[in-house]
Amino acid sequence: MNATKQATLYDKTGAAFSFDHEINGTLYVRPLVKVIMQSSYGDDYHEEQDYEPAAYLVARDEADLFYAPPLEVVEAEVSAKRTELDALTAEAKKTVRDINSQRSVAERGLLDAKRQLDQWMQTHRVIMDLGKLLDGKVLYPLGVSENHYHHARDIPRIPGMRHAAYLALTSGNFEDGKKWVCKQYGSDSYGSPFQFFDTEEERAAVIRSEFDITCEKFRERPNFDTTSYTSTTTLHYGTLLKWVETHPALTIPDDIKAMKAANDAALVEQRKAKLAAELAAMDAGGSHA
Repeated sequence: MNATKQATLYDKTGAAFSFDHEINGTLYVRPLVKVIMQSSYGDDYHEEQDYEPAAYLVARDEADLFYAPPLEVVEAEVSAKRTELDALTAEAKKTVRDINSQRSVAERGLLDAKRQLDQWMQTHRVIMDLGKLLDGKVLYPLGVSENHYHHARDIPRIPGMRHAAYLALTSGNFEDGKKWVCKQYGSDSYGSPFQFFDTEEERAAVIRSEFDITCEKFRERPNFDTTSYTSTTTLHYGTLLKWVETHPALTIPDDIKAMKAANDAALVEQRKAKLAAELAAMDAGGSHA
């Protein structure tokens, strides 16, 4: 064997040696021993392993050493590495599942907390708005309600604030153990309920939404009457005109305007036909005379 100095040789078991010298077919080699090297950087601890020739020599017959490890040993090492990799992969998947599970729990908790906060803010909005008013913030009142006659929406009212009542607590008696009840959110000088909005844009959006609901209700049963004194009890075209008069930023939708124009045209044709019939009857009466 023409091995060079420090060449790595292997026996049948896969043990590794570092070649040192040869005498008459006998190889003198140093077993490769595992060396663990440790280092640290602050709180970071690092460990590496390597193989170095031992300080002593062993004699081996030239026929017992090879330049490559036996195939069986290589396959065993590959199998061991594959098993180790499978274990690491399984552990990584379990870690990912655990993280996803914890994240799902956290997300559900966050959603539940947000729901509770939204519910609390809605339930206690009166207190929040009261705090804003006490801080001197300008808020924008609006009263909205359902019309009890035609079951669409009433025209939203922007109430005057003179003599307006904002918060009423009733039924409470701590001595008898009765809790206080918030009887009304707010009422204007006419006793009608209202609530505050932070901006004019927010209030305008609510007015628009209420109007859209009313227009949709109108489309279900179109009524093109414009009698003003029935606009509060009957949902007809005059009611929509009253909405626009009260809130000039609103406009009656084009499709409803087209329906109104078609209805007016049909009434004109009916009137013309009626007049023509009346004229024909008058002419017939005159000819007989």
